[in-house]
Amino acid sequence: MKKKSYLWLAAGCVILLTVIGGLLYAKKKMEREALAITAMYVPFGEGLHIFVDEQRGAFEVAAWNEEFKVYDIKGKEIAFDQLVKGNIVKIYGDGMMMESYPGQYPGVTEIRVIKEGNPADADVYQDIVDGIYTKPDPAEPPYMQVLYTTDMISTAAMTARGSYTWSYVDEDGMSKTAAADCAHVLQWGGELNDLRLTEAVDLTLHFGKIPDEVEVVRYDMALLGTLKPPPGEKVELVRKDGEFVIEGGQGSYVYAVTGIWENGRVEFGFMNTAE
Repeated sequence: MKKKSYLWLAAGCVILLTVIGGLLYAKKKMEREALAITAMYVPFGEGLHIFVDEQRGAFEVAAWNEEFKVYDIKGKEIAFDQLVKGNIVKIYGDGMMMESYPGQYPGVTEIRVIKEGNPADADVYQDIVDGIYTKPDPAEPPYMQVLYTTDMISTAAMTARGSYTWSYVDEDGMSKTAAADCAHVLQWGGELNDLRLTEAVDLTLHFGKIPDEVEVVRYDMALLGTLKPPPGEKVELVRKDGEFVIEGGQGSYVYAVTGIWENGRVEFGFMNTAE
């Protein structure tokens, strides 16, 4: 009798765990669908993937998440560039749109085409997209933003740009180099964006073009304006979803960030006053 009781108990536990697992899966799926965005794909230039929906207007999606995948209407995985103008898609992610203009949605994990759509339907939005996005100047070095989340609100803060050297090919196919020589980051003064973060949060260094290497040095805020700066403190970075991250950034510091690419290097700066 005891053996049968144990068998029934074991079977009951298996059934209970199966039911709980099914409920958790259903809950997770409902949460995922609740965060999904339905939008139309409106391509712009080369390498920019713009989507438009009635609530958010035009926003950009970039494929930096390692889990990111795109599927056509038949469920077949395709390349991001294989989306077609006018496609109606469902965009899955963490639901956190950056507070920037135009909007940016970096936390996307999956895009699924749910309707082929008509390229002519996207023409309604093309003027809007063309008015927001301009073709990048090849002589212009990449920008850098600091992405962070506080109280479930995601923010994209722009940074100041300092010295740089940047090689590029112009419209005539000629190789050229643009350069600028600026003062030390501690002398940038009012040009530095102050994050004003009072809590330790991860700071993602988001570049317009992902660099090969990134170097970060920070200085105590009391040194701001110093004409002969002492050596700064090197900041260790980690890689998350293909981007460079300062984990648990806190305290009052001025940050000097150097992005290094095959065709140049660019210095950026920002600060944080932890009041």
